[in-house]
Formats: sequence, C-alpha cells, structure tokens
Amino acid sequence: MKMNFSSFTIHIIEGYISSIYLVEYDNRILLLDSGCFNDVKRIEDYCRHVVNRPVSDIKLAVVSHMHPDHAGGAATLRSKYGTTIAAHKDVDRWYSGLGGLLQHKLDCYMALGVARTNKRNRERLRFNPIIHPDILLNDLQVLPFFEDWAVLHTPGHTLHDIVLYHQQEALLYIGDIICDVKGKMLLPLPVLFPTHMENSYDKLATLNSSTILMAHGGVKQPENVSSLFLNMKEQLNQPPNSLMRRVYRLSVFTPEIKRQGM
Repeated sequence: MKMNFSSFTIHIIEGYISSIYLVEYDNRILLLDSGCFNDVKRIEDYCRHVVNRPVSDIKLAVVSHMHPDHAGGAATLRSKYGTTIAAHKDVDRWYSGLGGLLQHKLDCYMALGVARTNKRNRERLRFNPIIHPDILLNDLQVLPFFEDWAVLHTPGHTLHDIVLYHQQEALLYIGDIICDVKGKMLLPLPVLFPTHMENSYDKLATLNSSTILMAHGGVKQPENVSSLFLNMKEQLNQPPNSLMRRVYRLSVFTPEIKRQGM
C-alpha cells in the first residue's frame, strides 16, 4: 500500500509485528522505525522489488523508541547500507545496565508473544540493546536531512518516545502512542509514565493534523484528531485490566524507572 503526497510517497510495509513506513522522496528515503531485527529482509525486499530503489537510498532511519519492533533493525541497516540512525538523545539509557539487559530480554519475550497472537512463525527478535544513534534528537527540532519534518518528544509509553510531524501535510507518525486493537483505539502496553503520557496527549491534541500513521493500526484519518488524543487521555483514568497489569509488571526493570524516582 502507498499514499501520495505533494513532495513524497509513503509506502507501508507490513512488518513482523508492526507497520513500517518508507517515505520516498525523489533523491532519498526516510524510514519511520526500523521494525524488528528480522524485518530488515522485508525492508530490503520492498525497496528492491516494489520501490525499485537500492536500500542504500534510505538516508535516515528514525527510531521512535527502543522496543524490539521499532529499534530492532537499526544497527543492521547501518552496518549493511550505511543508514544514518536518529533517536531521542537519551534512548540508550533504556536498556543500559543489568536492569536494562533484563528488560531487553523480557521485551523480546513479550514481542514473541504478540507474534504468536498474530499467528506469525517464530523468527529472531534479539538485537543489540544499545544502538548508538548517529543523530541525537531533541524536542521541537527539525529532522536532519528531512527539514519538512519536526521531532516531538512524547514520553509515557517509554521515557524516550518521539513523534514526527509534517505540518504542511498535516501528517503525524505516532509510533506506539495509540494502538488499534480490533478496531478499538487503545493505550499502548505498557504506559509506564502516565503523567508524561497525559502531557504528551495534550501536546499532540494542539497540532493541526488530519492523518496519523500508526505502528499498530495502519493509517487513520479520524474526523477529529485532537478529540482522539483527548479521548486517549481519558483512558488513562480507567482502571487497568489484567493484561495491562501483567505487562506493566514485566516492564519495570529499565533503570529509567529508578531515575524517575518510581
């Protein structure tokens, strides 16, 4: 599937767990998240056989946060094709230290559970938990090489989530900020920092956006995007169900939890 805009075309690759977006310009390609470790071959095949361009045309891959289905392919793309990797400036804190290594293993385990639920065959998910981004991103900066996109820091799901905003096209790539599960717009699992998440939804609700690209749910064009984010904020006040509690208990070993005084 693809969508045409005035200065680029967005291609949607169905990854192992999440949707991966290629933003194709005339002379370069922007990759919105790198998918799982095993998604590199899917990205390669799509570039070569659908877009008919070399994988080395991917000038920049942005990692929205460190979970396996978003950061897993980044290091491989860089080593094989020289792809520049960009992520939040503190992203490598997420899986640092002994607690981070444990969290990394648990997150890969949970990602395999999602794959099983989606009736996917077992594939490798493990990846280097420290990605050493080439470009460290800050809130409200323009995206290097793609100055028509802005970076927004939107913590809550993790501490280092970022969203990409294209003002001219009223377009948002939101990563895991919202997940579509069987047609229902739900909070990501887990929400480790609910106060930050609330502020992130408030921030996104102020933007002039009409199209959102979701890692879990594809492309959405809600009647009122601002209302959608405010409705998600209301979900934060609802009591967690058993799945939410279970995922939360398996997600608190990152050292960033302690740094937040939790």
